[in-house]
Amino acid sequence: MIVVISVFSIKVMDEEGDVRLTLESVRELITKDEPNVQITSLEEELGSGRGDNYTSMLYRVRAKGRKQIKNCEWVNYERAIIYKVLPRSREHREAFKSELLFQNEVAFYTHVWPALNELQTNGREVFSGVAKIYTARIDLIAMEDLRERGFKMADRRKGLQLEHLKRALKALAGFHALNPSSGQGIQEVLFRTENEDWYRQYYQVAAKNAIRMVSDGLPTHMEFKRIEIMEKLRSFLNDDVFFRTMSEITAMQGPLTVFCHGDCWTNNILFKDDLVLPNEEVVYLVDFQLSRVGSLALDLANLLYCCANGEIRRTHMTQLLQHYHFHLMSSLQTLNPKQPPKDPSVMWELLNEEMRRCGRFGIGLALDMLPIATCESEEAPDLYEKSETSEGKQNTRAPPRGGAECARLMTDLVLELVHNHAL
Repeated sequence: MIVVISVFSIKVMDEEGDVRLTLESVRELITKDEPNVQITSLEEELGSGRGDNYTSMLYRVRAKGRKQIKNCEWVNYERAIIYKVLPRSREHREAFKSELLFQNEVAFYTHVWPALNELQTNGREVFSGVAKIYTARIDLIAMEDLRERGFKMADRRKGLQLEHLKRALKALAGFHALNPSSGQGIQEVLFRTENEDWYRQYYQVAAKNAIRMVSDGLPTHMEFKRIEIMEKLRSFLNDDVFFRTMSEITAMQGPLTVFCHGDCWTNNILFKDDLVLPNEEVVYLVDFQLSRVGSLALDLANLLYCCANGEIRRTHMTQLLQHYHFHLMSSLQTLNPKQPPKDPSVMWELLNEEMRRCGRFGIGLALDMLPIATCESEEAPDLYEKSETSEGKQNTRAPPRGGAECARLMTDLVLELVHNHAL
């Protein structure tokens, strides 16, 4: 083991450069805010299972010790911290561009979130669903373990049900209302035209899988439209069209351009169901690695098309968008009480127009998000492995193939967007 000591932290790395929190570094992080605490022991466990996280490794640590409350009086003390570091495997880091994603998230925690939070002064709070951050640097991010306060993610394989969707949309409305003057060092990491060749193989496989699933899963009563549906899907997923279109959609600026979370899937939204206080925050957002400046509909398409099933959208889509619209308007008024309120009807029309424009973006995300969300854990890449070079390993740069549930969700989504003229 190689011990590296700096004025900011003490890190322990193994021979391959793995970064980990140690007892000394945890002491430093905690006593920075609580100097009357003495940490004497540290327990660690894996912070996520296979399939729950794709760009970094998560660990949970529990620090134990004592806290001085009076001159000679001490009480037992515990603090739970979750931290993330880059994947061990170079293949994983390169395949998922983990270093760039990590830099993006560090920029969010060190620059963007403080600027956004500054907009909520004088009691004008509309969103506080970001965990306490102990440190955010280029190789390690440590934050409070929200599980200790009862927050947890839903089952990724089941997706989000109506009540959780409404809570998530209310939280996103508050987050989107916090519109900074600039991106504060945030950049689009994934859908950039210069990345097209890098991701070509990955999305070729994902597109082939999606076309197969929709073709095989098309309901009997839709057979008369098979040619139209499959032609529209293939046209969008064409090698020369897909990545360029996704890049154009994310880059487009307009009246509903905001700061976006960028990765609103089930595992990045934490809920607390046994609320005690009436004003207690009910939703936390985590993993801001794909945060971007773009249309608010990018986040909504991610949430509603990749985390909700077709039945929920068919029955409640208008209601869900109205719920989001109401809380967005309310949050904007809270933040700008002295400005004339925006016209709700104009904002509603803009919102619906953006959802139609970004429908294809939702399909593009679903190509890999639905297989990832529905796959068995053993089908997902293991980010804790050292190397992917051994025989028989799944190609890192290929999404899971997608099973029966994935095919059902994918087919429902394609039919819906064709019907809505979004595809």
